[in-house]
Amino acid sequence: MKKRLLYIAPDHYSFYKVILDGFIKFSGYDVQFIYSNKSDNFKYKNLWERVYNFFLKTFTGKNIKKDYKLKYFEKKLNEYKNYDLLYINRPDIFSEEELNKITAKCNRSIAYYWDSFEKIEGQYETMKHFDKTYSFDKYDCEKYGMIKGHNFFYNSDNSQKPEYDVFFIGTYDKRYDYLIKVLESISIQNVKVHATLFSYDKTISKRIKHKNISFINEIVPFNEAYVFNQNTQIILDIQHDSQVGLSFRPYEAMGLKKKLITTNPYIKEYDFYNPNNIFIWDKDTTELPESFLNSPYQDIEENIYNKYKLENWVKSILS
Repeated sequence: MKKRLLYIAPDHYSFYKVILDGFIKFSGYDVQFIYSNKSDNFKYKNLWERVYNFFLKTFTGKNIKKDYKLKYFEKKLNEYKNYDLLYINRPDIFSEEELNKITAKCNRSIAYYWDSFEKIEGQYETMKHFDKTYSFDKYDCEKYGMIKGHNFFYNSDNSQKPEYDVFFIGTYDKRYDYLIKVLESISIQNVKVHATLFSYDKTISKRIKHKNISFINEIVPFNEAYVFNQNTQIILDIQHDSQVGLSFRPYEAMGLKKKLITTNPYIKEYDFYNPNNIFIWDKDTTELPESFLNSPYQDIEENIYNKYKLENWVKSILS
């Protein structure tokens, strides 16, 4: 009988779907998946139920949404008596009691923290529950004794003829001004640049107009975002403030064998870094070197390329 893996994660941009698919295909386990934020999908039956829940929370402390999440979670968790391995993202979503209940049913446990402890409070307190803890943030690893993890790529189809020379996809946030500065500096070099930004604000495209920017109001699921990067020669990556680890953009670029422009200097520390393929844009940069624009992509060593495939990431992380 196959061993059983319990995978728990929130539904953030459908990111879990890529990992779940990888676990099912490559882990060798039977996989049981549980949403950790199931209450986010809760919908009131009508206005009266919403009003009823308001008074329920106010006067009794009970909450229909929380009850909904708890019933869903316990039903899924108890479908099996025990699990050979637990893999969990965002354990801080759960209470101490819930984490004890989860880990008690698992022979081994792994937690992967996708965000730094500085960014999300309450993560450090959950570490004690798990046998192995991973983080993409090297400073958190050094400070708290976690294992340094890395991301992966899951698509390598670069057969599409790109529309753009340089492209960025992301959210509309405080990086916007810097993004515009980079795009405008590059466009002067007769390079076709574009960015697609997500915002919940449906009026933003009327208020903010820029020739190199388009806005969307629906989140692009993580497992579909690669389609945008197939449509460019060079992928642009703009680092968030205080971000130390790498986003998924460098890995997507590697998988698609496309060049990368990034504002993250820490990329130099990675084994796939090649200045011919990766240009680091800093505050003093005003243009792209012609040598970078005009030279072809250089294939990296096969063993390094294979290391970052989803299949090998799964086998490594669960070992």
